Amino acid sequence: MWLFSLLPDFVYHVLLIIGIGAFAGSYLLKMIPFFMQNAFMIRVASLLLIIFCVWVEGGLANESKWQAKVHALEIKVAEAEKRALEANGKIETVYVDRVQVVTDTKVVIQNNIRKSAIKMDQTCRIEPGVIDILNEASKIPTVNGDKK
Repeated sequence: MWLFSLLPDFVYHVLLIIGIGAFAGSYLLKMIPFFMQNAFMIRVASLLLIIFCVWVEGGLANESKWQAKVHALEIKVAEAEKRALEANGKIETVYVDRVQVVTDTKVVIQNNIRKSAIKMDQTCRIEPGVIDILNEASKIPTVNGDKK
């Protein structure tokens, strides 16, 4: 079918009109000797041309219908890609915020451990405050009450 799409559509419209005209003309121009001798061949050729052109017209109509569907789906895909970009921007912002909270929590806990390290080394006993610091270090930081 791609071979037939190389020619413009109006060519097949014109060929169909010529085929119909030749088929009708073979009956009307029987009086002329050239047409009278070749009327049967003209009818067969014009009928084949009509059948071919109707077949191509149907194929072109089907192709244009599918192209319209493809165009509609391309518009939907473009809209979905646009929404996906917006959603990715929101996710990226949340991700950056979570990384910042984790980094901040990590820095605070590391500072607490450094401050308490002297107390831990002097007596070789673990004080209750150290256990709280280590428990705090093992917790997953939350963002705005979200535990994900």
